[in-house]
Amino acid sequence: MLEDIMRRHILTLESYTSARDEFSGEAEVYLDANENWKDFSSQGKNRYPDPHTIRLRRMIEKVLGFKVENTVIGNGSDELIDMLIRIFAEPGKDSILIERPTYGEYKVFAEINGVDVLDVPLTDDLDLDVEGIKRAIDEKRPKIIFICSPNNPTGQSYDIEKIKAIADYNPCLTVVDEAYADFDPSFISSYTLLRENERVAVLRTFSKYWALAGSRIGVLIASPLVIKAVNKIKAPYNVSLSAQEDGCDALERADERKAVLEEILSEKKRLEEELKRFSFVKRVYHSDANFILIKVDNADELYSYLMNHGIIVRNRSREPLLENSLRITVGSRRENEKLLEALSEREKGLIS
Repeated sequence: MLEDIMRRHILTLESYTSARDEFSGEAEVYLDANENWKDFSSQGKNRYPDPHTIRLRRMIEKVLGFKVENTVIGNGSDELIDMLIRIFAEPGKDSILIERPTYGEYKVFAEINGVDVLDVPLTDDLDLDVEGIKRAIDEKRPKIIFICSPNNPTGQSYDIEKIKAIADYNPCLTVVDEAYADFDPSFISSYTLLRENERVAVLRTFSKYWALAGSRIGVLIASPLVIKAVNKIKAPYNVSLSAQEDGCDALERADERKAVLEEILSEKKRLEEELKRFSFVKRVYHSDANFILIKVDNADELYSYLMNHGIIVRNRSREPLLENSLRITVGSRRENEKLLEALSEREKGLIS
């Protein structure tokens, strides 16, 4: 039962009640929230936003199929990661489990909250070590297992059956971070597992595919009990009015994103083939995301070279299993051409 793995005081916590919790709907005069009556923006920004993001969540259900009762919106997925750790893991006592190399914020938020971090590294082919994770569950009983699929920074999606095997074995919470799932047309969301296993939760974001990194919109899809717990501890107005409107607008114009997705996938395929032609590129990893991980002869030198040409990529060489690796986001056709031109110049310099 989920109640058995949550921190005791969260279950009995009486959350703050805002003015917009006590009244919802439309009124002629609002004198309840100590707002400024003057709307200088002419967009209603003198009023507090909906603390429950109802319109956005209904749009998410309509377009993405995640039911309203299973969703809560965060100020980016990072806020939701932090809140899940605070809900389930007791500081100085409990742990979470990650599989490095992976998204670094799981570890950071755990350490901020005084929670231990167990690391079951990926296999040599950058896949989940299912048996290793099961042993860690038996020995340490982590309160949350975070699985990033498609994984950042490797770009690889994990087999849904492997995720299911871990989630079914894990008596605590399994969180699947699907930040890049929209870039893989064949991706099967772990939302399918949630219907049978209340200990599964899914993270989505509007920062990548939906092109709203600046709006900070994260989505948690989970059991209603987990959603209730998040609503208890989150700030009352954690998602701004502008962000909620941005999210709704993006969902209303979903076809535009699909058209850009085709461009991104086409450019990714082209980049993958072009990158293989350079002698200093030792490996181009398979990617199901909107970025490509490459292994090169000298990542530090190549990173500096590209930076000096006005091109910024991400050096991931400090991560386990990723020595001399760079992560390259798939940009526009023009941006990708600039990258390839710079790499071609380096190749010529090495040959001459």
